[in-house]
Amino acid sequence: MIKKSAFVLILLAAAAAASTASFAPQDKIDVTGSWEVKFETPMGERTYKAVFVQEGEIVKVIMKSEQGTEMKSEGTLKGSDIAWTVVVTGPMGEIPLAFKGKVEGETISGTVAIADNGDAEFKAKRVK
Repeated sequence: MIKKSAFVLILLAAAAAASTASFAPQDKIDVTGSWEVKFETPMGERTYKAVFVQEGEIVKVIMKSEQGTEMKSEGTLKGSDIAWTVVVTGPMGEIPLAFKGKVEGETISGTVAIADNGDAEFKAKRVK
């Protein structure tokens, strides 16, 4: 028969182990590296090459269009939520692209607001 004090100690140890496990830090997400970003526009599918450099919750972004135009920006990564905005300059002037998505392993998916043309879904995958 287990003594009452020993039983209480076992319960306390089990509770401490359970609470430590539930508050253990999660693996930090790191998006640093090269990514391929694709989305549909009114003029067809667009593919951009993106390089992210993460410094804490700040993400520095360099995106290149299919034509080689380079855009630099800064965004945020909070938990698995990522957001950044770049401005494309073309014959129709400047068009902001505001990306908001979720990082899931080697992919990012979400929406991109294309100036006044509404939102489109985007998908990105890490390039190895």
